[in-house]
Amino acid sequence: MDSRERSIAILTGWFTGDGMGSQTDGMQYSEVEALCPEGIEEVYTLEEIRPLCGMSSEVSDLPALLALSIAANKACDVHHVKASYRKYIQEGEGPGEHIRHILQTEASKADHSLALSRTPIHGILKASQAQKKWLAFFKAESQITSSSDLCLQTALLFSYGYASLIEDEFDDALHFVGELADLAKRNRLDERIIAALHTALNQKPLAVYDAKQSSFVLTTLLVVMHTLIAFDSYEEGIKALVMRGENARLVCALYGGFAAGLYGDRSIPERWVDEVFPSPALEAMIKKQTLFKRETIRLEKLAVSLTAGLLELD
Repeated sequence: MDSRERSIAILTGWFTGDGMGSQTDGMQYSEVEALCPEGIEEVYTLEEIRPLCGMSSEVSDLPALLALSIAANKACDVHHVKASYRKYIQEGEGPGEHIRHILQTEASKADHSLALSRTPIHGILKASQAQKKWLAFFKAESQITSSSDLCLQTALLFSYGYASLIEDEFDDALHFVGELADLAKRNRLDERIIAALHTALNQKPLAVYDAKQSSFVLTTLLVVMHTLIAFDSYEEGIKALVMRGENARLVCALYGGFAAGLYGDRSIPERWVDEVFPSPALEAMIKKQTLFKRETIRLEKLAVSLTAGLLELD
């Protein structure tokens, strides 16, 4: 795969992961286990409980809006991005109250994994930008939702991770995570980040975290990297993460982006890709910002157009 193909794979894997995770997001592991003792095989397995399973959330919507803003302006304008996010939360139901509050008032000071939600876009963007310019925009955009240094450092690591998959050939998850651990150490990132990566590399059994812990950035980092090493296919890793519940949308999206970047878009089950679709809020924003006013928006196609806009940026 070339850089364009890997970028498309990452975004398709991300969108599909979000859609799969929609079924169990916010549920406890015991609840998911009771409902699906044989596991979750499809995007619509729990549609009786979650009628809109497969629909995108802010996990996919915010990175899509970030990429659309950059493509529309042919520049990285953090003020335009922030305005776009604020328009988005006015479209229909949009995101949950917690995210509405952050986008309408001020960045969260808490350790919350929302900071990781735009990392694949920053990773792709790095391939077309000078390091200094890219880093300045990354910091400014990330601080729209988080002022926590730990969150920003973890988001930086994930962004470097996606960029590494685009720029270099990796076909082994253990090697990839090991490289991230070395990168974190070289850049003197928080020792807790380095420790989480080494815990993932050691592959000790993962704990089942409570609702609050599951949204912490270090928990998210550990779960995603541990799963990436433990499973050698996109499908098996996603199915394992969906069963964990809790922060399922984001961890499935993060894992999905990395796994698709490693193994290619053919590793993503086509039957899953066909079942994911944009939220009404995202669809409305896309149609207001582009010429495709009458076209049905498909997330698979959106991954292609967003990639083109980001990689062609001067």
